[in-house]
Amino acid sequence: MSSEIRISGGILKDKKIRVLKQGIYRITMEQVRKSIFDLLGEKIQSSIFLDLFAGSGIVGIEALSYGAEKVIFVENHFYAVKLLKENIKSLNIENKTRVIYKDVFIFLRKETREKYDIIFADPPYELDMKIKNIVKYVEDYDWLKEDGILIIEHHKKTEMPDKYNRLKKLYKKNFGETVLSFYSYGS
Repeated sequence: MSSEIRISGGILKDKKIRVLKQGIYRITMEQVRKSIFDLLGEKIQSSIFLDLFAGSGIVGIEALSYGAEKVIFVENHFYAVKLLKENIKSLNIENKTRVIYKDVFIFLRKETREKYDIIFADPPYELDMKIKNIVKYVEDYDWLKEDGILIIEHHKKTEMPDKYNRLKKLYKKNFGETVLSFYSYGS
């Protein structure tokens, strides 16, 4: 089952995508998405964006709408991947996207030569303490460009580390039960 939500900004503003209504999926609220892209500002322009636990793909699709050059979506739920591919096709953005059907933690533990300007992760809140592994794997397996940003959406009860090796939490922003934690190599 699915319903629709609208893209809140950029060149695709007001277009709609389909989202899953059932299961453990939470749609990143429009207010949170707007805040992410307001905070990123011009950094989103021409960026290579990695959307982990992509679900319907709304955050990655909005990244493209705001000027990202390419978005890679990683999702492990068959119906979410199917819907994501349909959304990408309906918006005619296939040439700027890649969808990977895989468990995020397995994906992050592989060695990579590809580095990203921006990594966004919106894991199920039920993962709780396992969410911290995202910071660890991004650092240990060298996924982020030197001036890149890692953003993790999590529940306010999940305490994220202030630092892991060189990767430091720059700040966090609260939206009721939802928190965004921003990490970078910067000082």
